[in-house]
Amino acid sequence: MFKFKNITGKLTRLKSDLQWQLLFLLSTGYMAAFVNIQGIQSLMPFIRQDFGITRTQAGLYTTFFFLSATGIAVFSGSIVDKIGSKLGLVIGATSIGLLMIVHGISPVYGMLLILAFITGIGFSIITPSVNKAIMQEVPSQNRAVSMGLMHSGSGIGGFAGATLLPLLALRIGWRYSLIISGLAAVLLGLLVAKKYYPEKESSGGRAIAGKNFKEELFELLQNRQLMLACMLGLTFGLAVGAIPAHYTLFLTMDLFYSSALAGFALGIVQIGGIFGRTFWGWLSDSLMDGDRKNSFMLIMITIVILKLIYGFLGNAMAASTSFMLIISFLLGVSALGWSGLFFTVISERARPEQTGIASGMSLIFLRTGVVIGPPIFGFLGDMMDHYFYSWLLLGGLVFISGMIYYRLQTLEDHKEVF
Repeated sequence: MFKFKNITGKLTRLKSDLQWQLLFLLSTGYMAAFVNIQGIQSLMPFIRQDFGITRTQAGLYTTFFFLSATGIAVFSGSIVDKIGSKLGLVIGATSIGLLMIVHGISPVYGMLLILAFITGIGFSIITPSVNKAIMQEVPSQNRAVSMGLMHSGSGIGGFAGATLLPLLALRIGWRYSLIISGLAAVLLGLLVAKKYYPEKESSGGRAIAGKNFKEELFELLQNRQLMLACMLGLTFGLAVGAIPAHYTLFLTMDLFYSSALAGFALGIVQIGGIFGRTFWGWLSDSLMDGDRKNSFMLIMITIVILKLIYGFLGNAMAASTSFMLIISFLLGVSALGWSGLFFTVISERARPEQTGIASGMSLIFLRTGVVIGPPIFGFLGDMMDHYFYSWLLLGGLVFISGMIYYRLQTLEDHKEVF
């Protein structure tokens, strides 16, 4: 399964083979979107105070945003297949930027909720656009690591928005902070429009121009390989949703860490996710020679082991801050770092001209897991007054899903051979 010979040589070739200019251009638009999306969520304390709204009303912003972003994910992916990755990325980044500027001048909170819904529509086009660009422009031997680098850009952008915009808001207010970040997104979108010239863009849109949306969707639903990967995305969504929502509560309520240290540990988890998105792609492309099935299994085994550590070694984590922070980083690498490889597999399972709509379909499964994971994790924690069984349940779900995926994917591979 593994080939560890000449690892240094592979790293050297990877460094020279990666299309750095392309990756930089794509990452700018991607990061611009996530700086604003994560940034406004981090500004909610300022917004709540300004408008005098409740915690429940503040939480509605995220609900309105993901309601549209998830609801039209497949449709927006189909649009990307027709208009191309460049135009999709430019529209997504600039629309988010312009809408954030309007956020900054909104007189009432109800207007922010309407804008959240519209912004979700612009956001829904970003991921399919980036995925399509990578699949079209990057050779197969470097796709997973390139996709990982792109999705690491989303983590970097989100981290930057969540940390920098509140600091800026303390000096000039949340409205001007959003206006500045919105202007930055517009400028970065225009940079992509001016500098990004995809070499293979022209073939995609025309190839499916004769098919309507229902025909495209029906064809994807019949794609067993793609649907199998999408179902795996539901499991990954459960993992990625529950951890950010409950991690600081687990550290403070079960392990009795301070709120400040718990917040720092959550930041370490996010940094681990940024690293993991590139690491797993490199491992799958280079060390495992494109073996996606076993790459996924290695990720899922790592996740299960870490869930068991959280369930059974809580006392050790409570006794050693260093051990807790190391495990937090590894949790981020595994439980948050799989997205680049996941979207690579989704794109590989569909025909090149269907990359956008396939990405959109996978996002529905993924975001469904993100939505239902946190309440299940939290409900079990409330019932038992600790998170021990929550970690075990999550680990068990990942283990069972991983075994089912491995078995069904093996059967599909066997069919292809014969």
